[in-house]
Amino acid sequence: MRLKSYLPTSLTRRFALGAAGLAAGVLLLTALASWWLLTRQHNEATRELDTRERQFHAQTVSLNLASLATRMTEVAGSTILATGLMDSAGKEIYLRPFLESIRQVNGMAVQVLFTDFEGEEIAANNGHFEVAQRQWVRQQLKLGRPAAAIFTGPAGSELVALEPLIYMRTRAPEGGLAYKIALNSLHADEHMQLIWGPALTGKPALSTPVNVPPVFGALNFRVQHLTPADAGNALSPPYLTIFFLLLGLFGAVVLAGSHLASVLTHDLRQLQLFARDLVRDGLSQERAATTGTEEVASLSASINLMLDRLYAQRQALTREGEKLLGLADALKLADKRKDEFVAMLAHELRNPLAPIMSGADLLCLNSHEDPLIERTGNIISKQARHMARIIDDLLDISRISRGQVILKSQTIDFGFVIKEAIEQIRPLIEFNHHHFSVSLAPGPMVLNGDHARLVQVTSNLLENAAKYTHQGGYLELKVSQEDDELCMTVGDNGSGIDPELMPAIFDLFTQGERTPDRHQGGLGLGLALVKSLVQLHGGRVTADSPGLGKGARFSVYLPALPQQSLPEPSARAAPRPPGMRLKLHLVDDNVDATHMLGSLLEMDDFDVVISLDAHATLHLVQSGTDKPDVFILDIGLPDMDGNELARKLREDPLLLNAKLIALTGYGQDSDRAKSLAAGFDHHLVKPVDYQQLRDLLRQFEEDLRTTA
Repeated sequence: MRLKSYLPTSLTRRFALGAAGLAAGVLLLTALASWWLLTRQHNEATRELDTRERQFHAQTVSLNLASLATRMTEVAGSTILATGLMDSAGKEIYLRPFLESIRQVNGMAVQVLFTDFEGEEIAANNGHFEVAQRQWVRQQLKLGRPAAAIFTGPAGSELVALEPLIYMRTRAPEGGLAYKIALNSLHADEHMQLIWGPALTGKPALSTPVNVPPVFGALNFRVQHLTPADAGNALSPPYLTIFFLLLGLFGAVVLAGSHLASVLTHDLRQLQLFARDLVRDGLSQERAATTGTEEVASLSASINLMLDRLYAQRQALTREGEKLLGLADALKLADKRKDEFVAMLAHELRNPLAPIMSGADLLCLNSHEDPLIERTGNIISKQARHMARIIDDLLDISRISRGQVILKSQTIDFGFVIKEAIEQIRPLIEFNHHHFSVSLAPGPMVLNGDHARLVQVTSNLLENAAKYTHQGGYLELKVSQEDDELCMTVGDNGSGIDPELMPAIFDLFTQGERTPDRHQGGLGLGLALVKSLVQLHGGRVTADSPGLGKGARFSVYLPALPQQSLPEPSARAAPRPPGMRLKLHLVDDNVDATHMLGSLLEMDDFDVVISLDAHATLHLVQSGTDKPDVFILDIGLPDMDGNELARKLREDPLLLNAKLIALTGYGQDSDRAKSLAAGFDHHLVKPVDYQQLRDLLRQFEEDLRTTA
């Protein structure tokens, strides 16, 4: 797309540029290919010359070393040296002159040292051997075999070799002939270097080995270049020449192509002018001329036929448009009257519901001796509340459609929204014996919203899941927070959603097919309300279902705020004066058992607060709304067990004096040790002896009064 913005708008110019670009590209590729072949041949020739030059120098060094070794072997086998070993008096007469006559070998200056079997000098040709070199000679004489070594000093590197003198009368050397030469005398090329020692592994071989006599074999002599083979010999492409050639060819092809394309497209440009005038002046009865080339004439005829049909269709559409405008006005009026009627109907139905619900409550309060009246009152109250819920939904839909809903936004903790919504829907969940799991993000979940409306969103989704899930099914509520977004997901394994219904699942009055077990009614307003209220909060809602009978999942995404945005909790109350009731906080996920125990404690004049999970307990304590004197905690809590909850409570400096009682089904010694290590003061086992628990709480109360 970006390339098109740089191309000319004219077809002829595009043709010319394309032809010029192709020609220039062909020339450039040809030049580059030719230069690549030349460079490759040049590099191969250079490498071959380098290899041959190294081989020549290696052969020269090899000949020099062979001459040196041969000459020294001959000297070592001389009878003069053998006689010198036996006749030390003849050293000045014949031995020293003999050695001094050996000054050069093949043009190389040689220093010779004749020693006895212990390495002590007998005679020399005025050569100077360093202490380290003499010591090396003594060591090699003990080994009794020819050897050579390299010594590096201030004057440069020197090659030192030893020929031991071994005769038939003994196997050990009776003396030795040591000789040395300067390494730089083996070659005299400034571009070549003689190296020795083991070759480096992992690097390409850029040296040529030297064929040497056995005495020098261990030194591994090699010849290599001081600089790379192609250093200073690389060919440089004539970039400037190629550039001017390409530029000239490009310009020539552009000019020639532009002229040729202009001639070939003359008739097409005439048709272009007609189309431009047609677009500017609008659709009319004017038609294009069918002249010029065969292709352009055929195209003009097709355009004229299309224009005739478009003109006829425009006349028909104009007439249909006038009809649709009238229908749209009628629909707007009908929709407005419908909204007004729904709002009026919902408002009027609430009036008779108020006394019906009050009468039902009155029946329940005065039915202590008649179970039939109590049951009838409960049924009336339940159904009346359900009808009130439907009416509230109708009113909300009417207000939202007319733009009359105003959110009472404030910074809130979404955890309290979840708690209130669950309490509203719990009777329906318990009636259907659903397995209900709740998973909340750790810590406060802070956002800016209307608490009541968000409770309505959550309860609608939970109610919808409970209505469409068979008895004994599974419901799930999960809340997570990532970065600046809070996600609440409500899932179930119920009847699922038909794929054909999915696109309209959040529309008004949309419902799945009713089944005989759908004893709960509804008008298809809940999900539409959820979507509208979530959008008013700046969020979004999605639905997902694998298909009918496979459950459904609804996800609500709301903008979240950092935890620092949550208002500071109000100041804690002053310490409890003597005589006030002991404040208890029960935490247990067994609803029936917890409420029963709470009722018993309230009858004994204790102030009781109940929580069904650890996270709700922490929220209440951290928000400052609850500061109990005693916590009674179950150990086997979901998400966070009682021991972990106890440790977190002990971390709160305001709860240092609170008593913690473990009320659990775990009663082994190891369980008691864990609870005491977690911070519990007492460990009681279910089923608890209520008299024991009450006596223990009374003792706590008496201790508080004594210390107050």
